[in-house]
Amino acid sequence: MNSGNDGAQSRLAALERQIAAAEATLLELHAAILEARSERGLSAAHDARLENERLQVENQLATQEVQTAHAALEVAVKASQTDSLTGLKNREVLWDRLSHDIALARRHGERLIIYFLDIDGFKQVNDEFGHAVGDLLLQRAARVLQATVRDSDTVCRMGGDEFVVLVAAARREDAAQVAGKIAAALAEPCLLAGHPMCISASIGFSVFPDDGESPGVLMRKADEAMYRIKRAALHPR
Repeated sequence: MNSGNDGAQSRLAALERQIAAAEATLLELHAAILEARSERGLSAAHDARLENERLQVENQLATQEVQTAHAALEVAVKASQTDSLTGLKNREVLWDRLSHDIALARRHGERLIIYFLDIDGFKQVNDEFGHAVGDLLLQRAARVLQATVRDSDTVCRMGGDEFVVLVAAARREDAAQVAGKIAAALAEPCLLAGHPMCISASIGFSVFPDDGESPGVLMRKADEAMYRIKRAALHPR
């Protein structure tokens, strides 16, 4: 009998200890709740909200800075690839575009025509009317070239009064037809700063793959063809 009572008392003592521990935990939780509701707790919550808002503002500013830097980079890249006077691609990107267009022509079994243009009498326009009018002439020539060929074709200003046009075509015979179309479009009468003008150009061309397959060979042959035409116009037989 004593043994049974001792066991029951031990179990009761263990339960009392568990109850005391649970009560202590409840007291701690209650104290924590009261502290959270106190001014110190409210202050901590307020500080946390302020820190969160600060981090959000910093994140927005960082995002704006990244976007601004990205936009500035795009502007810089475009400026490095564009002729400032005419807005055309410049000679720095011509070789990349030529290699790209040759690769496309090879892939699709097409021909690529490389036109080299030199504006006739450009020096005389500058001498007679001034460089401002000469700039207007170059800008008009650029607009005419872009309007005459397709959007998929490439128009570049080499510098000075020289332009290069890359046109995809099915037949070699198309080369002369497009050259005639460009010449006719340039020759349309216009007014530049009140001065009536008719623009003409010496146009030479080479054809991929008939005249070569490398950018250097094709550009050289188009350039040589242009100078032959210019010399023939200056010194007719």
